[in-house]
Amino acid sequence: MATTIWIIDDDESVREVLSTIMERLGYAYRVFGDSAQALSEYERGKADVIICDVRMPAMDGITFTRKIVQVDRAVKIMLLTGFPSIDDAVEAIRAGAFDYLTKPFRMEEIRIRVERALENRDLAGRLTTNRWLTWILIAFMPVWFLLGFFLGRILPGL
Repeated sequence: MATTIWIIDDDESVREVLSTIMERLGYAYRVFGDSAQALSEYERGKADVIICDVRMPAMDGITFTRKIVQVDRAVKIMLLTGFPSIDDAVEAIRAGAFDYLTKPFRMEEIRIRVERALENRDLAGRLTTNRWLTWILIAFMPVWFLLGFFLGRILPGL
């Protein structure tokens, strides 16, 4: 399955720049002009990483982040702003954002942060799988113990 990046920004020039960057990096992407539309579309097609502007008319990026995280905790959301503040950065992370970037940005910076978000998503998935496998192994330990005990009684000479 291809990696999908969603770009949500009310500024058309920012959407075009980010689209060009995603195209050059080889990612599949979708572009939205407002977060309310993206939120309604999210149930039909999910994203691996979302790059979303903080300040938008319909729904701000922090509110959007809270709502998306309720639907999909695995998605990595990168909030982008032209008006950075420590309060917004703290609120973004509390809402569930993976990263907080400022405009203007460089292509290399976006590339590194998207790759880091994807690596984090992959590691979180592997960690969940390993936790399940560990619990399954722990749950079956008594079975293996009893099987060894009975085999030791039945086949004592081996």
